[in-house]
Amino acid sequence: MPARAERVDLLLLVAINFMWALKWTLCKIALRELQPVSITLFPMVGTILLLVPLLRKKLEGQPTYLAVFRKEVLRPANVFRFFLLGVVGQVAIQVLTSWGLKYVPATDAAFIGLATPIFNAILAVVIIGEALSWRLVPGFILALAGVFLIMGFNVHSHAALNWLYLFGVLLFFAATLGAGFYNAYSKKLLDRFEPTEILFCSYIFVVISLYPYHLLVERPLSFHRMAELHWQTWCSLFLLSLLVYGLSMVLFLEVLSRRPLAPVSISIYLMTVFGVLISTTTLHEHVTFHMVVGAFLVLVSTVFANLGKTQTVLPHLKRVLEK
Repeated sequence: MPARAERVDLLLLVAINFMWALKWTLCKIALRELQPVSITLFPMVGTILLLVPLLRKKLEGQPTYLAVFRKEVLRPANVFRFFLLGVVGQVAIQVLTSWGLKYVPATDAAFIGLATPIFNAILAVVIIGEALSWRLVPGFILALAGVFLIMGFNVHSHAALNWLYLFGVLLFFAATLGAGFYNAYSKKLLDRFEPTEILFCSYIFVVISLYPYHLLVERPLSFHRMAELHWQTWCSLFLLSLLVYGLSMVLFLEVLSRRPLAPVSISIYLMTVFGVLISTTTLHEHVTFHMVVGAFLVLVSTVFANLGKTQTVLPHLKRVLEK
């Protein structure tokens, strides 16, 4: 890959993780008036509507149904694949994370989330059959060191190791696996489907699966309640739809169509960096020296893992994971 294209992809990864990091602040604002499933469900509906014109343009000139579904998409095997992406991937990420926060302190949850890029790298080998680059090991070490510096090792060690806490940890690991599965399986489908198609079809199954839950468990959002929502809530839902579930995911899958998943996954640690920067800006918290050093290490690890030759394989580890 030309050096210029690599630099463009790196800049895209920085922008993608910044948009992902906005999610926590936007969700916190929306949680003042809405329930967790509603905060996922309604922006997803908005994203689906926003993807329609983009998908129509991508598929222009091809035989389609309703101008958005190619015949190949509607084959039972592919419908099942999108069902897996939506329910096993996205629903697991969103719902299990919200559920787990009831039992696990937020800082503990953040540390569990550090496993996401590692699961991505493992599933990239198992599902896609990617080669493992020697750059991944030092890349992961640098990134983890940077995140630990930023977070200041503030794990809630005093948290009681009761059954509910362990159940919450299990939920978070399941959500982390769901994220890794969505990324790896999406890349596997990129050789036959457009990134917009993958998002559009998988999001449809997210809405189909979450709407009954919303009706049965949460208080349904009537037109009267919608009219009473604060403008900040509306702004949060719009930005979640446009940036977090929409633009960032389209760009992420576009990058995955050109690059291996494992080195790209290291860039996900940038989300923690941006999350801290956003919180310090909005909440006027103090930025410490170790936060600056940690952010620099994460950025260096992302550049190191994604620039230069990345096809050198770690043969022994690859054979072990494929068994």
